[in-house]
Amino acid sequence: MNTPNKISFSRLFFAILMIIIYSLNFLPSSASFAPNFNTTGFNWIDLTSAIIFIIGSITDFVDGKIARKKNLITDLGKFIDPLADKFLVDSAFILLACKRTIDGHFYLWPFIVVLFVGRDLAVDGLRMIANSKKKVLAANIYGKIKTVMEMIIIPIIFLSGLPFSYFNGKGEYEYTYLITNSLAILTLIMSLVSGIIYFKQNIDVLKEEKK
Repeated sequence: MNTPNKISFSRLFFAILMIIIYSLNFLPSSASFAPNFNTTGFNWIDLTSAIIFIIGSITDFVDGKIARKKNLITDLGKFIDPLADKFLVDSAFILLACKRTIDGHFYLWPFIVVLFVGRDLAVDGLRMIANSKKKVLAANIYGKIKTVMEMIIIPIIFLSGLPFSYFNGKGEYEYTYLITNSLAILTLIMSLVSGIIYFKQNIDVLKEEKK
């Protein structure tokens, strides 16, 4: 196994670690061992999860850069790299959609997550069909922009909307979550647009081959 593939596998490890740690928030006694830092709205579990996500996101850029620079692109890499990406990002989205503030606000509105995951499943399905026909579908610039936006907004939501939470009064989180969910919707729009463009650019893959 070459270095880029090892880095891609490490992203799976970071995703699993993030899931385990963030899930501590859902224990009934979590408030006793993970109280919020003053009025920030997040605790050490949220902070640790955000850091793990950021580290995992960095590996996404590192493995691809090394693979292209040293010509270490393999079939295993083509499989594990996008899988690790989706697992890290979609796991974070799902976890955030499961948590609410003490005021009952969703960290991330569930319908946003459903559309994110649905888009990823559709694109991955197209890639599977392309691979079965020995075709490689390159990512477009819109997909890359979408990825960068996701990797910015997710840590912000992990940290209860920091730095936007500074604009709120003590205990008033509704404005923060309107802002963060609005940013998530903008990211979702970019995600859906990139998916539509991706399908439009590669529509020939779905056409039946003449026998």
